[in-house]
Amino acid sequence: MTISGASARTQPDTDTRSASAGVSSRSQVLNAVIFFGLSVGLAVVALPVGTQPALLPFILAIGPTVIAIALAWREGHGAVRRLLRSLTIRPTRPIWYLVLLIPVIWSVSTVVIAVILGEPIAGLFDALFPAVLIIPLVVLLPAFTEELAWRGFALPRLMSVMSPLNAALVLAIPWTLIHVVLFLPGQWYENLALWPLVVSIFAYSVLLTWVFIGTGGSVLMTALFHAALNGMAPVMGGIDPDASWIIRNVLAAVIALAVVALGGLRDPGRREGSATETAVPAGQGS
Repeated sequence: MTISGASARTQPDTDTRSASAGVSSRSQVLNAVIFFGLSVGLAVVALPVGTQPALLPFILAIGPTVIAIALAWREGHGAVRRLLRSLTIRPTRPIWYLVLLIPVIWSVSTVVIAVILGEPIAGLFDALFPAVLIIPLVVLLPAFTEELAWRGFALPRLMSVMSPLNAALVLAIPWTLIHVVLFLPGQWYENLALWPLVVSIFAYSVLLTWVFIGTGGSVLMTALFHAALNGMAPVMGGIDPDASWIIRNVLAAVIALAVVALGGLRDPGRREGSATETAVPAGQGS
């Protein structure tokens, strides 16, 4: 499977590097920074007001979406319309649907590596059903809201002034910070090590940016990919949680490094037939 962008002749009218025609790059980046600040601020405020641990992940997924839509409305020039349209964009090259198999291969590989390292085989998949059917549905809505905010809104604004790889890494910093609160005492993941979280967020940011660029700015595809990553947790549920947490995130980093090494995050503006060749000239947005 190639990891370059789709043909400009068939790609939807989406510029993955510039989210708002008629808005300067400086203003777009400023809005991205405001978005990051407000999203991290939401995470900080949610703790002292007594938010229930079970509710906190959903607030941190949905809250930034509300912030992103509000900032897009403030930005004007059709930014809200383009943001919401990204939810309906489908890849014009069917081969991109195969990326949804990566989370499946990743989760199974995590189990295989754990067994090789000494994890008992007995009972590995005893609790697989019905969790493997229920969890993907539970994580679907948060994945869509999270992707609309972080990939649909923030990422293109960063890419208006920097390469996709740099944008993915910069975005991963505030994205990591809002997840850190879930690992504090009394929260869902308080017993898990923090460093694999950092590894996973940076790896996910790279992989989701790759999918976003390759599919012409499809939040639909990044959300499905994101949901699949989270939804495969039951497959790894039969191995030691600490071992699984480390193996799965290191493996995600290896996959992300492979994508970068194969040129998956090259600047789409410099690739022949890239989606950005169909960009709307400044001042002609609607």
